[in-house]
Amino acid sequence: MKYKVKGTLTIYQKITVISCIFYSFAVIYLTFFPFQIQTGMYANQAPWKSRINFDPVVDLSALPNLIMLAPLAVYYFLMKKSASLFKVIRFSFLVSLGIEFLQFLTNYFLGGWRGADVADVVVNTLGAVMGYLIVREVYKNAHPDSVIHEFRLN
Repeated sequence: MKYKVKGTLTIYQKITVISCIFYSFAVIYLTFFPFQIQTGMYANQAPWKSRINFDPVVDLSALPNLIMLAPLAVYYFLMKKSASLFKVIRFSFLVSLGIEFLQFLTNYFLGGWRGADVADVVVNTLGAVMGYLIVREVYKNAHPDSVIHEFRLN
């Protein structure tokens, strides 16, 4: 971050960076903790395929996943000069896939209770797309002297 940003950061840009760091830790906490490890003779008895929910049906329980990655797209827009919808889709899909893959690995190898869900990948990506579209429209329609332009890093 230090080498990509030219010059010093304004207070608004520092707020963007610091809040992005807090957001990242919050996502890590919400997706992996509390961490439960099961060991012993009866741990990890289920086959690995049963630890993944392949059902693509989305219900009201997907709402938190829809909201979770929307700020990621906002931070991506604020920190990346060449942010585009395609790049946001690719980035949020990879982040979501990484989260679900790590949840699967911790569930399988450590016996945790967080399982991988295919629908979560789709809903997380959709939430990030919605966040990007909203921030792009707000940024584009805001007056050039508006304070919202001060939060962008480039």
